[in-house]
Amino acid sequence: MPEEPLVSIIINCFNGEKYLRDTFSSVLKQTYSNWEIIFWDNKSNDSSKKIFNEFKDDRFKYFMSDKHTSLYEARNNAIEKSKGEIIAFLDTDDWWSEEKLEKQIPLFKDKEVGLVYSNCYMYYENSKKKEIAKKKILKSGYITKHLFESYDIGILTVLLRKTAYDSIPGFGSQYKFSGDFDLFIRLSSKWKIGCVQEPLAYYRIHNDNYTFVHNVNHEAEIEDLEKWLNDPKVNSDKSFKPYLYHIDRRVTFLRTIKYLNEGKIIKALKNIILFPIGVKKVQLILHFILPKIILRRIKKFHPH
Repeated sequence: MPEEPLVSIIINCFNGEKYLRDTFSSVLKQTYSNWEIIFWDNKSNDSSKKIFNEFKDDRFKYFMSDKHTSLYEARNNAIEKSKGEIIAFLDTDDWWSEEKLEKQIPLFKDKEVGLVYSNCYMYYENSKKKEIAKKKILKSGYITKHLFESYDIGILTVLLRKTAYDSIPGFGSQYKFSGDFDLFIRLSSKWKIGCVQEPLAYYRIHNDNYTFVHNVNHEAEIEDLEKWLNDPKVNSDKSFKPYLYHIDRRVTFLRTIKYLNEGKIIKALKNIILFPIGVKKVQLILHFILPKIILRRIKKFHPH
């Protein structure tokens, strides 16, 4: 791989006009200049294309989808148009620190590294406050086991070696929002994961995505994870089998929270009793005993 490989930045857009200029500007400000934007317009009907055309730079490349598709199908389609040895992902409401690419690219000198990620900031649009997403040392190396225990990879921070993506291959279009988890877990069983500890990207939390970010409704995640556990690709990978119980516990945890939110106390209590002893069980007990206090604390520490 050359010293300055071409980075293809995948920006999937569906009616993303509100913050799009900020997103584009953060790419233009990169101290690393060998990049292209693959702007995949997923049949937007707002001013996104007009805003794209304001940026007169040959590195900006526009593609209109033939039809509106799922997010992960759109990302796969956009990657097919890319020419870079490295793939990056940036959504239309997020942005990057100026040195993001410059600080991550050198880690690909290790030919065993297939993916490089970093920490990021959670930026609360309404309050204009930010906080570091992960307040711990992030793992690197062959970290499949760790990712099952604690999944810490934010897609907006990811740089992905194209040959690693091709070896998987691709995002699972059947998922609503767990396709990146699926792809990166599968990749971790074949490739080393690199990490830059500092926050290099900003995840914007606003009125349109607040419910999604804080998992107020867990049904979609439960559905995705159950689908993932039943996927033949997952079940046939022997390296996954010792760790799949972590995902099964995650499903049980989310389903119990959902029962509590719906007032299905008996079902929730049965799950809490059977849940293994540990931090998650304590969290479930607290939700069971003090739901209103817990919700007030969440709102206090995560203003919106």
